[in-house]
Amino acid sequence: MEWLIAAGGDANRIYNFNCSEKYATPEEFTLKDGTPRPVLGYIDLLYGTIIMMLYVPCLCVMMQKENIRLSCFKIMFLLGFIDLCAIGVNSVTTGILLIEGAVYCSHPNAIFIAGSLGLGLWCAACLICLILVLNRVLDILFPTLVKKYFSGSRTTMVLMIPVAYGLYFIFLTPPLLFTSKYQAWFFDPFIYADKTLEYQNYPHTANNLFIVVATCALYGYFCAAIAKQFRKRVESTNKRSHSQIFLQSTLICLVNFVAAMVYVYMQFFPVADFVIVIGHISWQLGHGCPAFIYLFMNTTIRSGVSRMFRLKRSHVHTKSTTTVSMIGQHGHGHGHAPPAHSSSIH
Repeated sequence: MEWLIAAGGDANRIYNFNCSEKYATPEEFTLKDGTPRPVLGYIDLLYGTIIMMLYVPCLCVMMQKENIRLSCFKIMFLLGFIDLCAIGVNSVTTGILLIEGAVYCSHPNAIFIAGSLGLGLWCAACLICLILVLNRVLDILFPTLVKKYFSGSRTTMVLMIPVAYGLYFIFLTPPLLFTSKYQAWFFDPFIYADKTLEYQNYPHTANNLFIVVATCALYGYFCAAIAKQFRKRVESTNKRSHSQIFLQSTLICLVNFVAAMVYVYMQFFPVADFVIVIGHISWQLGHGCPAFIYLFMNTTIRSGVSRMFRLKRSHVHTKSTTTVSMIGQHGHGHGHAPPAHSSSIH
């Protein structure tokens, strides 16, 4: 983004991003390089709309006083907000561009900005996922440490790190750029032939290789620790809880790992079209599947959303102890959220 700002908001003034050297008008780019894909475009739009409609109530429940006081819900809320914004790029914006058959040079400024935001949101989500699983591991295995690093306002201070991390990728690294020809986002704007390596974003590659792999490793350690505890506790409730934790962690981690690895590989090597599609869908799922996990596998959020839409049925509010179940979430790499605060897990 710094390049665009330095160029006065005109992407055509950026070295190696000047579309006017190839064709005279944006329409020529769309006609000669673009491939309209209305079916895929409308599917992306529908998916993005559904995820947003599901995610907003979940975020409202996370913001409730009895939930947001817990460190894990603070982390999950920021992660959910970032997911919501990312879906606006990788699903809603992508859907519109697919319907049109756009390429980078069709809307250079808009795609440059959207790609910068999408990249930064993905990388921020990756780091938040790492923090979230670390929070869960400490909370269950080392409770004194979670109080030391995540109690009170300390969680907010910790979350400033992924915010700054995401802003670094937005403003100081090359953006992702869309092309309907390959129905995905690449660092190469496909203006010039044989210049792919000049557009590579090596910090993004490092993010996908280190952050995502580290998150998966922590998830593995987390699941192993849960399994060890399970062997000491044979109650049926614990059995269900441990099984759900393992399932949520595995699904989320797998989706994000696939997205991260495919996107790294396809930036450097030619791949079949279906591999590109798998990578893009994994990116979408990495930011979108937590909404389904919250609603179908998380008792606290599911109950909270149900109460939100049944307010007129009861005028008497009875106080009850909030029961926090497993909180599954990713994160292309992206994994997202494991269970909620251990002090109220059932």
